[in-house]
Amino acid sequence: MPVLLLTILMSGLGFGLVLPGFLFFAENIGATPAWAMTIIATYALGQFIATPVCGRLSDRYGRKPVLVVTLAGSVMAYLLLAVAWNLWVLAFARLLTGMMAGNLSVAMAYTTDVTPPEKRAGAMGLIGAAISLGFIVGPALGGVLGGADAASATLLLPGLVAAGVSAITALAAVFFLKESHSVENREGAAGRPRQTGLAALRHVMRRPVLARLMTVGLLVYFAMAMFETAFPLWANARFDWGPREVGYSFTYLGLLVGFVQGVLVGRLVPRFGEPRLVMTGLVCYAGGLLAMTQAPTWPLMMIGITFTAGGGALYITTMTSLVSKEAAETERGLVIGTYQGLGWLGRTIGPPVAGVLFGLLTPNMPLYAGALIIVPGLLLLLATLRRKRALSAGPA
Repeated sequence: MPVLLLTILMSGLGFGLVLPGFLFFAENIGATPAWAMTIIATYALGQFIATPVCGRLSDRYGRKPVLVVTLAGSVMAYLLLAVAWNLWVLAFARLLTGMMAGNLSVAMAYTTDVTPPEKRAGAMGLIGAAISLGFIVGPALGGVLGGADAASATLLLPGLVAAGVSAITALAAVFFLKESHSVENREGAAGRPRQTGLAALRHVMRRPVLARLMTVGLLVYFAMAMFETAFPLWANARFDWGPREVGYSFTYLGLLVGFVQGVLVGRLVPRFGEPRLVMTGLVCYAGGLLAMTQAPTWPLMMIGITFTAGGGALYITTMTSLVSKEAAETERGLVIGTYQGLGWLGRTIGPPVAGVLFGLLTPNMPLYAGALIIVPGLLLLLATLRRKRALSAGPA
């Protein structure tokens, strides 16, 4: 488990390095806000494509091989991102980094392999905390390396450093990471029909509770993507921020998310239960978005973003734990991968929509829309949890 946490931490660091200056750099080489947000969404598209595949392959062949191969692929993807000379190359590199990051579902499946059900939410919190810790250092460093302001934004140094970090992570996985998925479970997975893409989705969506949880995830990640993608340009429009300020704010968010996932979740779940925490997280997220739109100064804005980030961290960790408990041991990678894949589909759709709203209406519109989309997700989740309680005596 410690080696896995280190691997995830380093991956989060690489992701965070290129984030602060990405939208500004895309605009500098000719993208409109809508195109810039569409390009950044290709990362989510890559994860949507690769996440279920990575999860199922890890069920059949083991977690370690999939992690090593995808980490090695990240090295090449970040190198291409560093030298991107036009929007097409930038989009392809971003897509490739997203496909390699499909290994997050494998890391989560690894975690469920080595933790009992009653401790799974806390373990998922440690995974989230490891990502957040990388996200604390990555954006701060990326903000410094990515240019002093929007006009000077660059991905060269952030991309090169991210490639180096990915190389170190891949080597650590090769030499120190032990396989967690037993031979018996791999053989059981191999005996099941091969299920990827639409077949995997149909397999999961036939089960009522899982189908509803998957739908909630799609809606919520769609809303999250609208805010997260638009934030750099929104902060520039509202407070004249550039890559450096955006990087520092992401570092603060990483600290907050790491605290929630690494410290609070493990303590709160035994007391309040996952269903209550999932609902609380969504309410805090939507409320924080609305507070941000009304903040006249950036210090007041940070209060709203605190609720948004903290609520999002609470939701993501406890929701993943709920989903994992609906899966059998031989299909856990498939189920978690499908859930994450639908989440990345939402993250693929959200940024272009946010870009259109940002460019054609007002900078606040992506935040208003994100809060609005949370509402049906919240209602569906409430109905799902009630149905789950009603079916608790039998199979879901």
